Amino acid sequence: MTEFELIRRPALPVGEPKVLGGLALEAVTDGVILQLLARPGAVTEAGILAAIGQTEGLSLRNSGPGQWLLVADGAVDVDVIADRLATVAYLVDQTHGRSRIRIRGPQVRQLLAKGTGVDLHDNQFPINHAVMTLIGHIGANLARTGEDCYELLVLRGFADSLWHELEIMAAEFA
Repeated sequence: MTEFELIRRPALPVGEPKVLGGLALEAVTDGVILQLLARPGAVTEAGILAAIGQTEGLSLRNSGPGQWLLVADGAVDVDVIADRLATVAYLVDQTHGRSRIRIRGPQVRQLLAKGTGVDLHDNQFPINHAVMTLIGHIGANLARTGEDCYELLVLRGFADSLWHELEIMAAEFA
C-alpha cells in the first residue's frame, strides 16, 4: 500500500492550442495509443487493419520493421483489439507512456524542417504517412494527418522538452 495517492495528470499543458503566428501547437490528451509488435515481414499494415476490422477513428502509424503505433481519437476497447490481433501481433498500451502533439498551420513543414531531416514534400510524405525520426535530439514518431497538420508521438518524459523546442522553432513565425 502506498503512503500517498497517485494523481493522474497530463505531461503537457491542456486546453486551447498555443497559437504562434500561423502555427498552432496542441497537446492531444484524449484517445488511446497502442504499440503493436510482430516479427518483421510476418504481417503487413493491411493484414493488421483487416484483423482489427472496424478502423474508423483509428490511425496505424509505422514505427519500424514489424512495429506500429495504433492511435485512436476516442476510447476503444483495448481487450477487443488485443483479441483480434492475438494471432498477428503483440499489443502494449502506451497511452500513459507517450504524449501526442498536434502541429498545424501553413508553415508547419518549415517548422518541422528545422528539427528533422525527413523529406516532408507532398510526394515523399503524403497524408497518413508516418516515420520514426529525431526532432532535434528527441526521438519521436512523426505522422502527417492532414494537408497542413502533423502529429508527434513522444515518450512522456521527453514531451515537455519537445514542446519547449517546438516553441523555440516556431518563434520565427509568431
